[in-house]
Amino acid sequence: MRAPHIDYQPAIDPAEIRKDPEVCFDILRDAVAWLAANAAHLPGGEQIAVSREVGIRSGLYACQFPVEAGGGSVPERIIVALREEAAAVGRQYARKILSGLEGPSWVLLEGTPAQQEKWLRPLIDGVTTRCLAMTEERGGSDLTRVQTRAVRRDGTWVLSGRKYLISNAARADVAIVLARAEGDAGEGPTMFVLGTDTPGWKVVRELPGMDAHVDQYEVELDGVELGDDAVIGGLDRVGGGAGLASEYLPYGRTSMAARAVGMARYALGVARRHAEERVVFGVPLSEKQFIREFIVRSDVKIEAARCLVRLAADAIDRDRLAVREAAMAKLYATEAACEVVDDAMQVLGGRGWLVEFGLEQLYREVRLMRIVDGTSEMLKETVFNLPPTTPRMAKTARAARAAKTAKTARQSW
Repeated sequence: MRAPHIDYQPAIDPAEIRKDPEVCFDILRDAVAWLAANAAHLPGGEQIAVSREVGIRSGLYACQFPVEAGGGSVPERIIVALREEAAAVGRQYARKILSGLEGPSWVLLEGTPAQQEKWLRPLIDGVTTRCLAMTEERGGSDLTRVQTRAVRRDGTWVLSGRKYLISNAARADVAIVLARAEGDAGEGPTMFVLGTDTPGWKVVRELPGMDAHVDQYEVELDGVELGDDAVIGGLDRVGGGAGLASEYLPYGRTSMAARAVGMARYALGVARRHAEERVVFGVPLSEKQFIREFIVRSDVKIEAARCLVRLAADAIDRDRLAVREAAMAKLYATEAACEVVDDAMQVLGGRGWLVEFGLEQLYREVRLMRIVDGTSEMLKETVFNLPPTTPRMAKTARAARAAKTAKTARQSW
């Protein structure tokens, strides 16, 4: 989905990102300033479309993906800082500059060269959007209990089943589907990629929730027929879908943790300003010890969460399978963000409950973060079950390590 015509032109050539990734911060500031002046007044849907288009033109959209795939090879340490800064603006449009759930998936980097060219490159360029159809109503995060079947006969796969809580399903051009393979090519959880115009792919219904900005759907796969070229990575990867998902979960979890830090920063900023300006019984609210307690403990939580996010990003950049580090970052950052927003609302009193101050919407968003991409309880199990250190990984060995990690972490699913 492209935005209507806009006149945004980046002040910095996106090609500069490949020369010096640090320039991304200047590009982000330029993009946010333009959106604040030109898109903040637009309705939600249009605002998101314009913001995404600005992100594509600026070069920031999907810039974390490798240069050879069409991205900018921007290190994760910079990506998490960008996501934090964008979220700290406190407006939806800022966060849409960088690719999110609708953008390219790291899983497709494990695809064959033909699959990467057909599916991944258009996603990185922003020409198409995707959804990730893994979870099911009964299985939830337990990928080992996937009930969607993929039966192969005479070189054709037939997928049948239902997927639940699938983001962006109604608008996606591309779907990545986890199904249980059966047949002569092997068995077990397997990743498939397909166009959503494939016969048999049906969006059954929308699943409205407490945050209107998050679109979730139930999807049915009714006899979807696919060739062997739909198996991500080729037939050798049949049965390895759970390990593949485990290998790339840290990217999404670390990104979400970074966003949570930024959102907490925004909430704390609102609380600080109010406490300094609000006069109660002749003195600023910030002079009250209880109010200072709210502010100080929020500040400490934000700094601690940022450290965990940086730890996870560093592990990813050093090509380690950062399952444990990302679980810790997401667990602490999202829990802390909920507490920070809640404290900020308390500092504002009755104003904190009002829409115009933005905290009630922020709370809806951060509350969801404790559930999606791994509930807090599941992440605690992951941290408990995995060893404190993860061996340094060579890229050629990551798939094997991912399979081992999937088996080790099964208790947490």
